[in-house]
Amino acid sequence: MQQDQPTERILTKPLALLTLGHLITDFGQGALPVLLPFLKTAFNLTYTQVGLIVLVQNLTSSVIQPVFGYLTDRVSLPWLIPASVLLAGIGLAITGFMPSYTTLLIAVVIGGLGIACFHPQASKSAHLLSNAATKGRSMGLFSVGGNLGLALGSIAMSLALNAPGVLTNTLYFIIPGLIMSLLLYRNLRELSPQEPALQSAAASHATTAQGQPLNYSLLAILLGFVFIRSSIHTGLTTYIPMYYINYLSGSPVYASYLLAVFLFAGVVGTYVGASLSDRFGRKTVIMGSILITLPLISLFQYTSGFATLLILALTGLALISSFATTVVLAQEMMPGYVGMASGLTIGFSIGLGGVGATILGYIADHFGVPSVFTALSVLPIAGLALASFLPGKLFKR
Repeated sequence: MQQDQPTERILTKPLALLTLGHLITDFGQGALPVLLPFLKTAFNLTYTQVGLIVLVQNLTSSVIQPVFGYLTDRVSLPWLIPASVLLAGIGLAITGFMPSYTTLLIAVVIGGLGIACFHPQASKSAHLLSNAATKGRSMGLFSVGGNLGLALGSIAMSLALNAPGVLTNTLYFIIPGLIMSLLLYRNLRELSPQEPALQSAAASHATTAQGQPLNYSLLAILLGFVFIRSSIHTGLTTYIPMYYINYLSGSPVYASYLLAVFLFAGVVGTYVGASLSDRFGRKTVIMGSILITLPLISLFQYTSGFATLLILALTGLALISSFATTVVLAQEMMPGYVGMASGLTIGFSIGLGGVGATILGYIADHFGVPSVFTALSVLPIAGLALASFLPGKLFKR
């Protein structure tokens, strides 16, 4: 039995750097939901206008990602990794200084473009740095970075908004973006998927599916599932703070803690789900995640205290446990086009969740914030139905 198998090593220096870069890049996506109640007050916004902010961020940060995915599959653009981290930091940093709603949307667009540029190129590198037996865990680690960034971003923004200066404290978010950008730039050669070793890895991945044409129907089903999961996630991250701050007139600090519990549980679920998918199959994890989520969302409004924290933690863990798994499944469906696959799953379908946030804003304006959670509790049923048609066997070992 061979003892030394370097290909089984998962956390390498390049993967660690990509994971940290993912963390810093997604700071803004975690910070924005905490920022929204303050922006609503500062600009006297309706819930529909708040939903439009979320939609703009999702369109620019996610929906256009397949465009960058297509480019990174065709042309070597490793410089996008450090440049995009810096751009995302700049967009978040200037948000608190915008004098009008229009300029606020422009700041959101700038930060969103940074996020959109980062994900396809970086996830492609993470994919090519892994082997067939560890793809789920490698993508799980990379995805943990992003989901941890969401959680830490919410906490950091909460601390910033409760310090003197309030909205103008967003300026401090340029610091981690600048430092991480410089670190990634100094190690750019190790991160580039165009290195010879990585080219051979890419060729290996591509040849495994020769003669197996892409099944567009199955890909559409997978993207539909990701859209539903994203709508649920975006809805919860947007309206958990709104529910406690604007509807219940509760403490913004407590609301940020609730959001942080939800997001941190998602961090744990990301890696747990990815690891289980390597062992039991992608479909098992995807269906299991949405099935567990189904009853949890319905219970949210009827709990208080510790029970609320527990429900949110379980919801975050279950809902996001399929995140990395859906990315890997798409990459397996599209060998040789992993940048595009990443852009479609991490970007396009997730970004369309912003459309759901805008619709939920309309529901909140006309029927009240609690009705948002009623609507969210129905979506897992559609997600479960779609997941049942995905390729693969349940509990495959």
